[in-house]
Amino acid sequence: METKDYSKQIVDFNKNAAKIGFDTIIAFSGQAAKLTESLVNAVPNVPEEVKKSSSMFFKEQEKSLKNMQSYVDGQLSVDWTSQDAPTKSIEVLEQFSKQAFSQANSIKDESKQLTEKATAQMPEEAKPLVNIWNDAINNSLSLFQDSLTKSLELSKELLNKESAVKGEAKAKATK
Repeated sequence: METKDYSKQIVDFNKNAAKIGFDTIIAFSGQAAKLTESLVNAVPNVPEEVKKSSSMFFKEQEKSLKNMQSYVDGQLSVDWTSQDAPTKSIEVLEQFSKQAFSQANSIKDESKQLTEKATAQMPEEAKPLVNIWNDAINNSLSLFQDSLTKSLELSKELLNKESAVKGEAKAKATK
């Protein structure tokens, strides 16, 4: 297998991992929104403000995830004629993911505050359920963050090893 093809496969793997991860989180968020709406509607005397705030939260979260996904898709268009294109692509994805997850951490903090505000008027029995859903959504994002970070670290390690092997092969060829 040619080095360029191997490198491209590593980058393509990470692109696909990011796409699948985003699709999964968006789908999970959509299902959580539907279930949350059903649960809130099933509980009697839930103030309209609570219903609106939970709906707004899920809509904003979905919009943010789609924005992040489109940014990743746009930034990963790489000129494969460049020798260092795979490494640059991994670096772009790594830099973006750090920025995106920093933003995501702010969103998680805001969602916790919004959840606390939204549940203030709910019966005490319903509050733990809302907190469980909020934590589940935030934990899925953290899991995705961890898996993407590990995947990028592994890819960089493989690309570095590949460069070292290629360098050794060139050095032997010139002797």
